[in-house]
Amino acid sequence: MIGIDKVDQLVDRVRERQQPIPLACAGPEDAESLEALRLAADTGLIKPLAVGRKQAIITCARTLGISLDGFEFEDVPEQSKVAECTTASVREGRALAMMKGHLPTKQVIRAILNHQTGLRGDGMLSHVALFHAPPSGKCVVVTDAGVNIRPTLSQKIEIIRNAAEVLRRLGVRKPKVAMLAAIEHVNVTAMPATLEAKLIERMSDAGLLGELIAQGPLALDDAVSPDVARSKGLAGPVAGQADIVVAPEIETANAIYKALTCFAGLEGASIIWGATAPVVVPGRADTARMKFLSIALACAMIEN
Repeated sequence: MIGIDKVDQLVDRVRERQQPIPLACAGPEDAESLEALRLAADTGLIKPLAVGRKQAIITCARTLGISLDGFEFEDVPEQSKVAECTTASVREGRALAMMKGHLPTKQVIRAILNHQTGLRGDGMLSHVALFHAPPSGKCVVVTDAGVNIRPTLSQKIEIIRNAAEVLRRLGVRKPKVAMLAAIEHVNVTAMPATLEAKLIERMSDAGLLGELIAQGPLALDDAVSPDVARSKGLAGPVAGQADIVVAPEIETANAIYKALTCFAGLEGASIIWGATAPVVVPGRADTARMKFLSIALACAMIEN
């Protein structure tokens, strides 16, 4: 279990706790992936396994001046088989985590979900992003910005459980979950998501969601800012102190994610959770630094 207040603390906490873990990267033929892998290897987080066109990876690294010392390779000449070979390396125990390099996200997700050769877990996959939230002075999870487009009520419950498990492994024993909407009351006709938010709150109150506390509907500022919650007269165990903010659909979550990185300039870390191993699936615009922090988050999920 790792306790952190800021995302960049992940690196030292993971390094203090465990030996470098083997991580398989699918097609690291781009600068940001190679830089992130190099940094993660140099800081003692991982032992990188580069899966894909070996000569293309070596050529890319040489062009960028990035050393591949300590890297292992699995040469896969056919691009269409790279994701499948990467999941196989995890399934066979040669790696404990996986990362997407210069491959389409759909191809990687399809390989993970393959019934015969993938990394399917008992539940569903969801995207879990971790950011430092200055108003509350702690890390907050934003979900789901990358996998589930328009989740149903039951799917939202799975998304909540995935995010809660990630935070428990970071030391948050009973995460506080905010179900986001534009308003703080139920309006079924205009905003159906407010009803689902309230239903999830009631389920949490009844103890049906396990060791977490959910409240909703809440606007984003209500969820993370104690000052805003006070000014609006909002009571409840989550208002102003959320550990997890759950968006009603992918558009909202994705916009929050990109607003935090592009407008606010915050560094975040994100993984796909719900497979049999943590998976780093960075966005195309994510920097090498964010990919490195996402690797650290994936490593933090592996329990000794």
